[in-house]
Amino acid sequence: MQECYVKNWVHDRWPVWAAIILRFISRLVRTKAIGVEQTTRGPCGIAHWHGDELALIPRFGHIGATILVSHSKDGSIMAKGATALGYRVTRGSSTRGAVGGLLALIKAVRNGHAVVLAVDGPQGPRGVCKPGIIRVVQKSGVPLFPVGVAGSNRFVFKKSWNQAYLPLPFSRQVVWIDKPLFFPRKTDASKIPEYCRRVERAIREAQKKAEALL
Repeated sequence: MQECYVKNWVHDRWPVWAAIILRFISRLVRTKAIGVEQTTRGPCGIAHWHGDELALIPRFGHIGATILVSHSKDGSIMAKGATALGYRVTRGSSTRGAVGGLLALIKAVRNGHAVVLAVDGPQGPRGVCKPGIIRVVQKSGVPLFPVGVAGSNRFVFKKSWNQAYLPLPFSRQVVWIDKPLFFPRKTDASKIPEYCRRVERAIREAQKKAEALL
């Protein structure tokens, strides 16, 4: 019984330890963050690509941002780690159970919080924005900030579909939060694909600016 208790305790705590290690590693990365102050002036949406999570998650915990995490086993692990980094976590998805997840994000924004979302998920294809983030900022009437990331040296998890990576200690990194996008609260559903393309272009532009500064 004691062995079982120890296993359960380790299982419950290791995501927190991993979060602490990630925070420590991130402090060894020479990071220049441009435009972060924009996200602290009130509720907003923050949009990024899948794969950039490990570079970005240590950067927004201090503002108490809300993230959407799936109900999967991996999601439970991520939720514990994100909470340890200062995030507010809501469980759901932008596909399965999408309504509940998006409603939770809308509620978070209306309660005065920023929400951070990988807009090309949860299963890709990478670089293609899904409508979820558009609905969140439309319903709540807040700006959406596109985020681009550039780094000088990173370890890429090549077997991951999103090519997730970890910025390496003593490397250089630029996180660029670009000017906000706004979308009308009332719009024809046929406009949503056009809005998604706007978000894609904005994130790519933010990434180019980050690469140029790097």
